[in-house]
Amino acid sequence: MEASRTDSLWGVFREALAHEGFPVSGVVDYQLAKGVYTEHAERYRQWIQDQKHGEMAYLERGLERRLHPELVFPELKSVITVLKPYPPQPVGDSSLRYARYLNGPDYHEVLKKGLERAMAQVGSAGHLPDGFRYKICVDTSAVLERTWAALSGLGWIGKNTLLIHPQLGSYVFIGVVFANLEWGRGPELLKDYCGNCSRCISACPTRALSVHDLDSRACISYLTLEKRGMWMESLPTHGFVAGCDLCQEVCPYNQKPVKRNEDEFIAPHLVLDPQVLEQESEAAYRSRIEGTALERIRYADFRRNLEATPRGTRKE
Repeated sequence: MEASRTDSLWGVFREALAHEGFPVSGVVDYQLAKGVYTEHAERYRQWIQDQKHGEMAYLERGLERRLHPELVFPELKSVITVLKPYPPQPVGDSSLRYARYLNGPDYHEVLKKGLERAMAQVGSAGHLPDGFRYKICVDTSAVLERTWAALSGLGWIGKNTLLIHPQLGSYVFIGVVFANLEWGRGPELLKDYCGNCSRCISACPTRALSVHDLDSRACISYLTLEKRGMWMESLPTHGFVAGCDLCQEVCPYNQKPVKRNEDEFIAPHLVLDPQVLEQESEAAYRSRIEGTALERIRYADFRRNLEATPRGTRKE
């Protein structure tokens, strides 16, 4: 397809994506990005070999698909990546906190449905070429989302291993669409603007972070969300019972004032009263978290997380 036509088509895509709540989007051709992608993928392979993924066996099972994305979508010719910011306001206080991304409905469904609507909007307007096919991947398929976002020029991967957008910071969801259309666009890597800053590394109380590297086995987010059973040792969770934002809270790119949307609210599934949580039955817990991203935490593990907070669930 001619450059002028692909540029025009991409403009249609970007408009549809923005309309569905994705203010930032980018696209890159797989073959043009393959060399740089392979470098990222090999670092990921080494990370797995070093066992830094902990007990997340699904990452190891999906290794080859992450290294070779054409195994996920055999017709792969390009990758569309979008960012969707989420509220930067803290959820809870120093004694009982949830990661910010948990405030609201399950992001997997929100992003997937938004991307589906955007694709349908472009198709219904008659802009898609014949035979256009795609696959939406939102943190469920074996995809290196942060790498594709960086290759599309949507940010850089910071020292805390998270994607950082120059204006939006790192409080963003990433959505990926594999497509069978070439755009004639190569990778647009941004400069790593972390510079000499190491606030995220200093802020991590468990020393899970080093420069551009994370040992999940010591990460509060991993321990509260992914780890099953009891921890081998007592670790400071700083009040987080699900996820962790400590390395993001100190990042200069997350310090910019953000106008609060009056429609934002603490979702009812994020209960903040420790006394209520202390008395919650397993059936009530399962009912409360149904259809939310909290479903990944089993009842027994959530209670374990509560016990690790400063207040815990114990009555003095």
